Amino acid sequence: MALKRWLSAMIVCSLFIIASNGTRAFAQIQKQELEQYIESIGWSMSDLLNYLDKYKMTVADFQSMEELKQWLGTPITEENMQRLLKKHQLTQEELEALLGQFGETMQDYTFIEDLDTAVRFYLRHNEKMQQINDMLGAIGFTESEAKRLFDHIASLPNPHVGQQLAELDRRLQPFLQVEDVTQLTETQRRQLLSIWEDVLSTLQMKAAFYLEENGKKQKISYHELATANMPEGRELLVELYNEAGELLSDVRLSKEMFTSGYVVRAGERWIAAGELASEMKETMYGEKMPDTASPYLARTLSGVLLALFGFYIYWSSKKKLAE
Repeated sequence: MALKRWLSAMIVCSLFIIASNGTRAFAQIQKQELEQYIESIGWSMSDLLNYLDKYKMTVADFQSMEELKQWLGTPITEENMQRLLKKHQLTQEELEALLGQFGETMQDYTFIEDLDTAVRFYLRHNEKMQQINDMLGAIGFTESEAKRLFDHIASLPNPHVGQQLAELDRRLQPFLQVEDVTQLTETQRRQLLSIWEDVLSTLQMKAAFYLEENGKKQKISYHELATANMPEGRELLVELYNEAGELLSDVRLSKEMFTSGYVVRAGERWIAAGELASEMKETMYGEKMPDTASPYLARTLSGVLLALFGFYIYWSSKKKLAE
């Protein structure tokens, strides 16, 4: 009898799960409806999927077209653009200049909420980014490379990148007053090398070094570079890649830059750019986290609750029989 009651409870639970999943499946977004919407905002299907992937989401995470549209935001129009400019006391030209400082243009934005979040963040950090661009611009670090760096850091799964870069920045501070790196002790050189290697590891990047003269490149390792006497007339070319082998940035240092304290201060500004990119990721993505749980999480929780419910029925029936 107890077994019969247990089986009855499990059947009821199973039917409830099937009914719940059936209701959800019925509410899934139709492909034609989705295609019509993304066409109306000037996107392709790959644009939408790439956008969702930044937030670790898929179309299946939304139960209806309205839910997806609400989460994506309001497409930019002339009217809401004017309201945004008025809110932040900017002209169109000033907005474009602000975005350009971070390697972006108006064409990078489709939804007014995303643009508003970016503008608020950029206005708070515009002076810091200007300092970064001024310092690194002298060695060829461009605004488009800043955007590639920001996009790369945004793609990293490690949630502690910002804290790790802040710690590396702290370790670099004692070297910022150095005016001639050739006078560093062997121990200090090893410390700098360790910081550099940890920065690359944290950012999941690889570096290639070349001595360049008249367009010809000679590859050299960082260990060799740290002990070599850089010849006059040559420049040091540093190429930075992600782990997939895609070039993110390349910078050039003259002998004077490389042997003076400039290279250390430029390194510190580069770490600062990484910290800013990490903070930007937290701000941009943090304000647009899904307001409903993933269906997979919901199903898991439902399954657990239903299993407990079934066990309770079984336990209750067994207790009554014992009485």
